[in-house]
Amino acid sequence: MKLGLGKLLAVCVFFGFLGTAHAQQILGNNNDSGLLEFSTGMVDITQDEEAAEFRLDYRAQHAMFDVTRPIGGVMVTSEGAVHGYGGLAVDVLWGDHFVSSVYTSVGAYHQGNGEDLGHWIEFRSGLELGFRFDSHERLSLGISHISNASIGDENPGTEILSLTYSFPIERIFE
Repeated sequence: MKLGLGKLLAVCVFFGFLGTAHAQQILGNNNDSGLLEFSTGMVDITQDEEAAEFRLDYRAQHAMFDVTRPIGGVMVTSEGAVHGYGGLAVDVLWGDHFVSSVYTSVGAYHQGNGEDLGHWIEFRSGLELGFRFDSHERLSLGISHISNASIGDENPGTEILSLTYSFPIERIFE
């Protein structure tokens, strides 16, 4: 029952967030760039066995249905765990510079010497809050959760706190 209420709450918050975002600007298509993102942070922040996280992501410029942007990336930890994933993100610009992102993804996980998350298929979801500079670069603080959604025998999950620097991908080709 607890899991069902948590999912219901998450759906309500997500759609409530989209409703309030309508008055703001959802980023993608012609009002933002594709982004290359570099992140570092701490895995397992609620447990005793923390590890460093390093992440490289790509966030597409073109938004599907003018709302969701495709994302893809890879996470590596200091314990040798690797998670490659793809999914969808919603980016909202609040005023001129503040941005929030909600995302969800699915991918393959290799434990390495890191935490056993119970399955090789893992889902990642998260929230980022950040500052977007006039150059469209971003600096964001995020929290995310990785778990196997109970498709494995065990589903310990893990939480990650990260700092992300994003920059427009077209700047590479200037």
